[in-house]
Amino acid sequence: MYRFSIDYPPVCRFEFNPKTRREKGDIVLHFPDKEKVFVSWGQLAVVLKKHQTAKEFADYSLKSMGKSRSVGKSEKLQATTLKVNSHDAFYNKVRFQEQSPTLFGKGRTTDRITCSVHLFCEKSSRYFVIYALLSQKAPEDFDQLFLRMVETFRCH
Repeated sequence: MYRFSIDYPPVCRFEFNPKTRREKGDIVLHFPDKEKVFVSWGQLAVVLKKHQTAKEFADYSLKSMGKSRSVGKSEKLQATTLKVNSHDAFYNKVRFQEQSPTLFGKGRTTDRITCSVHLFCEKSSRYFVIYALLSQKAPEDFDQLFLRMVETFRCH
């Protein structure tokens, strides 16, 4: 129906955002251990007004995440160019410190890892962002599972 696909482990629960449309939307894959992988998309023409390449869009997304009030410092652990369904895609793995707010100022600080892939698909006229915001209890090799899923992504 949305004309894209991704392979995921059979233990996952698949959930559409109720506002999802073919032109724009997101889905979430829930893993039994509480980890989640998201696939978001939108109209390519909209994002091209500000970002000429998927790499620029990826860099902008990471910079925006770092400006969040709940994020302390961040550290890029890995940045790689991939081919996903014939498109250049940009993978980033980032560690950031998330600060949980309290009534009396800053609360405790937690290290989190995010893995993301950004790509532009001219054929479908959409951009895609596949990402996971990992909990502290995430398996150490979750990023490898994430990348195996990304390899199966088909956008047209």
